[in-house]
Amino acid sequence: MSQWARFARNCGITMSDFPQQEKPFPGKETAAFENGRLRKNLGRLEAGMDAPRHQRSSDRSIQHPDGEITGTGSCPEVNARGERVWRAGTLVYDRKGLVRLFFWLYIGQFTFWMEQIAIPTLFPLLLKNMGFNAAQIGSLWSIFPLGALVLFPIIGTLSDRLRTRFGRRRPFTFVMAPVWFLGMVLLPFCQTYWQTLMVLVLAGFAGAGSNVLNGLYNDIVPPELLGRFVGGMRFLGNVGGLIVQLGALRLFESHPVAVFIGLVCIGTAGELLMALMVREGEYPPPPPKQPVLQVAGEFLREGFANRYIIFLWLTLGVTALGGPVMGLYFNLFFTDAQHGLGLSATQLGYVLAIGTAIGLVLMLPTGWAIDRFGPKKLWARCGFAVGLAQVLMFFFARDFWSLTALYIVFCAFGAVLTAALLPVMYCYIPQEKFGQLLGSNQIVGRLMQILGANACGGIIAFSGGNYQFTFLFGGIAYMLVPLFLWLMLREPYPYGGLKTSMNPDGNRMATRPKP
Repeated sequence: MSQWARFARNCGITMSDFPQQEKPFPGKETAAFENGRLRKNLGRLEAGMDAPRHQRSSDRSIQHPDGEITGTGSCPEVNARGERVWRAGTLVYDRKGLVRLFFWLYIGQFTFWMEQIAIPTLFPLLLKNMGFNAAQIGSLWSIFPLGALVLFPIIGTLSDRLRTRFGRRRPFTFVMAPVWFLGMVLLPFCQTYWQTLMVLVLAGFAGAGSNVLNGLYNDIVPPELLGRFVGGMRFLGNVGGLIVQLGALRLFESHPVAVFIGLVCIGTAGELLMALMVREGEYPPPPPKQPVLQVAGEFLREGFANRYIIFLWLTLGVTALGGPVMGLYFNLFFTDAQHGLGLSATQLGYVLAIGTAIGLVLMLPTGWAIDRFGPKKLWARCGFAVGLAQVLMFFFARDFWSLTALYIVFCAFGAVLTAALLPVMYCYIPQEKFGQLLGSNQIVGRLMQILGANACGGIIAFSGGNYQFTFLFGGIAYMLVPLFLWLMLREPYPYGGLKTSMNPDGNRMATRPKP
């Protein structure tokens, strides 16, 4: 097969794209090549001037170089008016539609991530003000993952099969977000450990519904823009984080309850507004109804019974295992006068703001790099670098300046790793089973998170209050990221012809002919 023929096949071009051609893609000896028609059209396609949508197939699948995964390519498309359009399933966006989509998604993500960044920062400080010790704070924090562990596998599987006029993902947000809001508003008024535990169980189960948003993005954002979308989403989340770190933390010392509830209100309102203003397209008919035990067996078989998916869950899961270190115990180490540095919450806010500012600078170019070059190598290399930075904290973080310097290194690589997380899932999880398999991932990830939070609390208690041992624990966990990714890539893709939405090596693999 010639170079041009192979290029045409990768971009989904068939002979129906060239109505005057009479023979099925023969070769250079035909009249089509002699009169330059095929070369001209392929040249226009490569330059980004594709034929109108109605003249050709919209299914442009590509073969991933890692194995048998098939994803959607990025061959540009124009409508009958000559305007560039983008596709996400049956949804078609022109530039105005794309701007509108991103506007509402980003409104929701700005407020949602402002809340999500605030809660891990303010949660341990709030509970410390309520009189809980480090071990109790760790055990209470571990309640949050229980909802995703128990409930989201059901929600995720249902969201793949649900068909309503509101779509298949958004209905879960409409139901779960208000319940999450109720649990978070009640939290500061709890008087005992058991009251706090019950409220966090309520909030944790409701918060599991927010994971459906990851499937929503996969359904409604054009595949060739997913990296830039996630980069922009993380960018705006960091803007919200700066507001929390430079503004809310200043007020938190004097008005902890008001600040906490205010951020929860803003986050919930933004998430609901986003869900109302975007729309989902048409989906293929759901699979026929099956007995519950048969669905459960399929869930277990496809989510845990092959080495490919096990290693994928592990390369993602070790970040959840080490995550509580910097998301929870770093803040306590920074502010604890007896066993840590004993610095103020305002100083903590400044340091966290420096890390957030680094994320602001890196997120947008990282999103472009993910679309262009893929998330695979970024995920492996930055995972190892994040772990190394934490190991260095264990050995060298002895005062404000040494800790801040290492924290800057951690945040630089951590920003890229964060931006690559969702794209890695979109590269290796089939789109039509994304909710179901994301439920399997949540089981592994949340178990890892619970284990990590309690292990860190135990390490601190066993070491007599030495928080720095947690840095060593978290660093080793993150340094396992590239190992499990490498092991996964050695395994065959187990989901047949089901497509993923991204290429792990980026759009450049789909926009040029292979030699």
